[in-house]
Amino acid sequence: MTIVRSPVHSPVRSPLYAPTTGLWGLTGTIADFTQDIDWTVPSVKGGPQSFSGSPGAGNDFRQGGNGVVTYGPNQAGLLVAMSSSAFRRTDRGEMQYPSINTAILWNRDFTNVAWTKQAGVTAAKNQTGADGAANACSSLTWTVDNAECSQPWTSTVNDRLLQCDIHRISGADPLEASIDGTLWQTAVVQGSSFDVMRPSVIFQAAVTNPVFKFRSKAGNAFAFDFAIGIIPPTNWPSLAPIHARPATTSATVQTFLERAYASFPDSSPLSTIARGPFAFYWQGRSSRQGGYPMTSASNLFLNAVSGTGAVVFKNGPSGATQTVDGVWRFDNALTQVNKIAGWCDATNLRMACNGVLAGAATGTLGLDAALDHWDLGTNGSGANSIFGINERIAMGPNLTFTDAELQAMTA
Repeated sequence: MTIVRSPVHSPVRSPLYAPTTGLWGLTGTIADFTQDIDWTVPSVKGGPQSFSGSPGAGNDFRQGGNGVVTYGPNQAGLLVAMSSSAFRRTDRGEMQYPSINTAILWNRDFTNVAWTKQAGVTAAKNQTGADGAANACSSLTWTVDNAECSQPWTSTVNDRLLQCDIHRISGADPLEASIDGTLWQTAVVQGSSFDVMRPSVIFQAAVTNPVFKFRSKAGNAFAFDFAIGIIPPTNWPSLAPIHARPATTSATVQTFLERAYASFPDSSPLSTIARGPFAFYWQGRSSRQGGYPMTSASNLFLNAVSGTGAVVFKNGPSGATQTVDGVWRFDNALTQVNKIAGWCDATNLRMACNGVLAGAATGTLGLDAALDHWDLGTNGSGANSIFGINERIAMGPNLTFTDAELQAMTA
């Protein structure tokens, strides 16, 4: 049965809960959820949930793919290695990005012969890396104006993106980068150290056989780490960086699609909860104006709409929806957090996002008793990834909140 707490309805007590604080032991806060995963710690209430290896059946979430080790930013501002066979997370949360193929070889060591250096630019592997390790990445020093350091990629025509962590060592002239060797763009250069949330990103459409190049003026030197050349995936936000970076040596690599999913056939408690009346809380960050914080195979669970910033909560095969307009926050450095909370039963659908209450639900209300699974921060193919971080997800069965409590929880 649904636990109702509002100024209008009389509370009905579920025998599943024992009174602890407040009305029937409920607080009207995130503490009321029976399942709560904080990806930043990580910590689990309810569960079970394993964060090492590939979680098996019975966990709240399973991991939908694996691949190479990638490096993600932590709270200290360093890139840290994330496992190739477990959730891709740091103390910032779970890194949510689709699969990408990188083209640049030896992307931390510009002294390798994969990089062609013209006379007047010298490479050395002598810099503290973006991961904090000594002599882990490279410097380029210019003694001749516009001398080039480059690496080619044989490929058919496609859009291209070049990303690299860069900071200045000496000089005051700009650093320029090119993807086709003809169009030069000014690279974003940090001060005396790397800012791992703000790598340099340049983009160029419809390039055949790209050649990734850097050039500057005599008297300038820069540090370079994690140079990445990719074909941007579907719905990639313009000039958004990849905050989960691979390291390459003699071969190109493919990073895996990060996909945490709650599966009913695999006995996930979270998928069981989503089949009946439930409440949820999601917190995370995104570099695009759209994406799916929570989505299921049979219907759109929770999504942010590209182009408008509207957030939509939908449940049940009948397709009732509730929308709060223009409140989704996004930026490339992931400085802005989104908080969404809501609840539903057979006759109600309520939601708030970032302190703003959604309007009345439209359509025929109902539940999704046949739900098979749902994904966190993406969909199965990754085309609707949030391109960002899942920080926290909580759910509870037969649980409701007042509108004021939803607003306070998400403010």
